[in-house]
Amino acid sequence: MFQILTVKLISKTTIFIFLKIFLTTMNLFDNILKDNESLFLNEIFLDPSFTPPKIEHRESENDFIATYIKPLFQNRTGKNLFIHGSPGIGKTLATKLVLKELQEKSDILPVYINCWESNTTHKIATEICHKLNYKFTHNKTTQELIEKLTSIINEKSAVIILDECDKIKTTDESILYPLLEKLFKKTIILIANDQSYLSFIDQRIKSRLTPSSLEFKPYSIQETENILKNRIQYAFQKDVVSEEALNLILEKTFSLKDIRTGLFLLKEAAELSESKSKRKITIEEAKEAIKKLKNFKIKDSSNLEETEKEILELIKQNPEKTTKELFEIYNSELSYSTFFRKIESLQKSKQISKDKKLGKNIFSYGTLR
Repeated sequence: MFQILTVKLISKTTIFIFLKIFLTTMNLFDNILKDNESLFLNEIFLDPSFTPPKIEHRESENDFIATYIKPLFQNRTGKNLFIHGSPGIGKTLATKLVLKELQEKSDILPVYINCWESNTTHKIATEICHKLNYKFTHNKTTQELIEKLTSIINEKSAVIILDECDKIKTTDESILYPLLEKLFKKTIILIANDQSYLSFIDQRIKSRLTPSSLEFKPYSIQETENILKNRIQYAFQKDVVSEEALNLILEKTFSLKDIRTGLFLLKEAAELSESKSKRKITIEEAKEAIKKLKNFKIKDSSNLEETEKEILELIKQNPEKTTKELFEIYNSELSYSTFFRKIESLQKSKQISKDKKLGKNIFSYGTLR
């Protein structure tokens, strides 16, 4: 009798062990990402040029900028402003958010120009005309362009932001003179990294500009963490970034004082995790992403040519279309061969991705999953 009970007991124990091993084995593949799955929820939130609905920890700066625009609402000319601070701390995003609200709540013309590419009077005048929906700029002289933009703006009022204004060629700062002299109701906002920029511009321009200064200070460690966590919430599926990986990326981002670095590291680490079919970004992928930083040059969509920006926006609004379909939607005087080259350029700069479905090459915003 004792022997029978022992055998039964051993049998139950053995079954329990085998059952435990079986259940453990069943979980082996739970952490493997399937072909049709992605860690990303909305990749656009990791784009440095993306303007989120709210810019965290820049509320006082936004209010300050708004006070310089308010006179335009009273049919008076606004005041001019010079914004400075190190790269990647929210100067561009804060001003873009103000322009976005301005566009939604008034008929004041919002004009944002990045002077990294448009660094001459002629290029800036051309870009301003494009932003005012005047497209017939080909073969126009600089003076003709200035006269045209002046006539359009003087029918209303405008806020003109010249970002990276320290990239304007020193021999070509004359664009500021007609903007200051010929526009009746305007606010001109200059943005630069270097606080000393104003000391190098022509005295005649400076005396007419008379801007106030607004310094953007670097984010604290807590503010940096809040910003990264907010982007993670919208960019990824739930619980994708491990605490160890986030802490390492946060530490690197804070040390470089540049939020764009953190966005790059999050995106890069996620792509590395996906390439390994992982469901989570671990410290291993964070370390690999950091190694790639030395060869990384921040290139966001604000540094693209105007035509490339238009095509990028087109692809954002019309994902998974072929080149031909996109070209037909674009409906421009641009030739197909030029349009195709622009698509290739966007792909090389990793602004868009190409995939194959049903034997056709289709394009989408962001990199391939």
